[in-house]
Amino acid sequence: MIRNPIVLILLGCLALLSACGRSGKPDAYGIVDAHSWQVAASEPGQIIALRVEEGRKVEQGTVAVQLDTAALALQLRAFEAQIRALQPTLPDVGRQMDVLQRQRTSLQNERERIAPLVTSGAASRKQLDNIDDQLTVLDSQISAARSNLSRETAAVLANIESLKSQADIVRDRIARCSVSNPESGTVTALYVHLHEFVDAGYPIYKLSDLQHMYVDAWLEGRDVARIALGDAVEVKVDAEGGALRTVPGRISYISEEAEFTPNKVLTRDTRAALVYHVRIELAEDALLKAGMPAEIYLSSHK
Repeated sequence: MIRNPIVLILLGCLALLSACGRSGKPDAYGIVDAHSWQVAASEPGQIIALRVEEGRKVEQGTVAVQLDTAALALQLRAFEAQIRALQPTLPDVGRQMDVLQRQRTSLQNERERIAPLVTSGAASRKQLDNIDDQLTVLDSQISAARSNLSRETAAVLANIESLKSQADIVRDRIARCSVSNPESGTVTALYVHLHEFVDAGYPIYKLSDLQHMYVDAWLEGRDVARIALGDAVEVKVDAEGGALRTVPGRISYISEEAEFTPNKVLTRDTRAALVYHVRIELAEDALLKAGMPAEIYLSSHK
């Protein structure tokens, strides 16, 4: 039996250190990353203005890239010229119908003048019948003219509307040649140079939100039972001199289904385990960088 009190104290300290070492093991590992966007052009064209640089912060909505729109501008001018040429061809319905209406008014006035004369016997019934026949024919002409003018007007207006729609499409394409920043952030990669030609959908630059970093981790089922959305966790990353620095984190996502650990995480034996994907949003920290390895420490058992 050990009687020396100093030895007992040393053994107790070693036991405490051993326990602390076991409890200090990270619950999970991950890689610091940032929310990113691959910004691409919606239209093909040559880059005539490039207002972004790697490492430069940009604001949401500002124009970052301008593509050449000369060819599209010529198409738009052609459509607008065709619209102007068609507008004078619209039938003047009021003027053409006014001539026929005046003829009818004149015949109607003549009928009203002759009708009393026929009644008194001063004019023949045939004169009145001739006027009525002329009125019937004129009414038919007015109806046919109105129908023809309506069809001609509709045809010209349809052509004008079609050209306006095509012009609007070209205007939209011209607007899409100005590529704006979808979010505020930092340009972390630039894939093209000034004067290069890019196709629609080809990435031009990568935009990252470096102020709101996160860590993706994979936890075993027994650890997932300890956490809930919104829980605070500790994330430790590398610091100067080989030390670790603690960054506060908050659990923002917990997968509902288990999966095999991704290949990039730890050893082959560990990858064979079923785990749950967890995302941890990190507090804003200027020293955090995408790609830094991280250790995740959960709160105590609930």
